[in-house]
Amino acid sequence: MASKQARIAVVDDVAAVRNSLKALLATYGYEVMTYERAESFFSAMADSPPSCVLLDVRMPDMDGLTAQRLLTTKMPGVPAIIITGHGDIDMAVQAMKEGAFDFIEKPIDDQKLVASVAGAVEKAAHRHAAEAKRAEILERYRRLTKRERDVLKLVAQGYSSFAIASLLSISIRTVDHHRASIHAKMEAASLSQLIKLALEIEKDS
Repeated sequence: MASKQARIAVVDDVAAVRNSLKALLATYGYEVMTYERAESFFSAMADSPPSCVLLDVRMPDMDGLTAQRLLTTKMPGVPAIIITGHGDIDMAVQAMKEGAFDFIEKPIDDQKLVASVAGAVEKAAHRHAAEAKRAEILERYRRLTKRERDVLKLVAQGYSSFAIASLLSISIRTVDHHRASIHAKMEAASLSQLIKLALEIEKDS
């Protein structure tokens, strides 16, 4: 069964399709919101993005491909599954190239759709967890003083305490004091773990 926290948005201008998909996904434990227009979806969920969105390719006002492009800007990280008719495969492939998670052809195979949604939700969850982890590491890093950050950078580059002391014109004892403080603030149990954390910080700098 799906997590109760997984929220799925269905955007399709055909009421029968919306209702059918909502009923199907609800049986798997998903919370499902339906929208007739892409504009309504973006307006309603601007402050609370879903775990996944199903977008029909052919819709009035804003088609699925345009909506997918807008999704990557307004809700980065939210996976989209494109619903397409046989004649719209080229559009679906284009959406995939632009970041869509998957596309499902009509008539919709329920099991394929459910499997695709589960994969998209898992991808979103992993991304969310990774972002939360990065945010936590950056928060620890903000605890460091400027001098401690300088020491950490050199430690990550492989410099010894002796070399760091020479480069920063401070004593080895002071370097060791900074290193102990850095380990505590960064909550690193070992040098290898500290270096991994430093490399993560470097990615975001």
